[in-house]
Amino acid sequence: MHKNLTVLVLSGLLSLPGCVGTSVMPFSANTVQITTSAAPACGQSGAQRVAMTDAAITTITSGYDSFIVGGAQAENNVGVVGYTPVVANTYSSGYGTSFTTVSGGAPIIGGTHDQSIVVQMFHASDPNAANAIPARSFLGADWQKLVAKGFPRTCT
Repeated sequence: MHKNLTVLVLSGLLSLPGCVGTSVMPFSANTVQITTSAAPACGQSGAQRVAMTDAAITTITSGYDSFIVGGAQAENNVGVVGYTPVVANTYSSGYGTSFTTVSGGAPIIGGTHDQSIVVQMFHASDPNAANAIPARSFLGADWQKLVAKGFPRTCT
């Protein structure tokens, strides 16, 4: 019975609407800070990938063409936040023998991988755009669909 409960709880966690959150804070007309928090399963590289995707989407939706990452910070807040309950069940054969099974005690992992980047955006005609990352190229051939969907909600 406890195994079914564990499967139910894990299924509920896996069906959450997303494992990534993003905020954008403007510094100036063409400079923003993008902060991404990703679930433990995403890892730091997943948080970085989402932050860069968010930078490209923000660049396009803000009316610019390319961007430069001027600064970055990362933080790993992932750790063990608790343990599943330990359950012991003893069974008797009715003939003087019994056995006990023990289950549980698995770690529960929580927290986030956080990535913060400062992004300066440029129009194609700006001379500083020569060294910048083209936002549409970064997103790839389906860039229009990605921009229409908005910021990713998962790290995959």
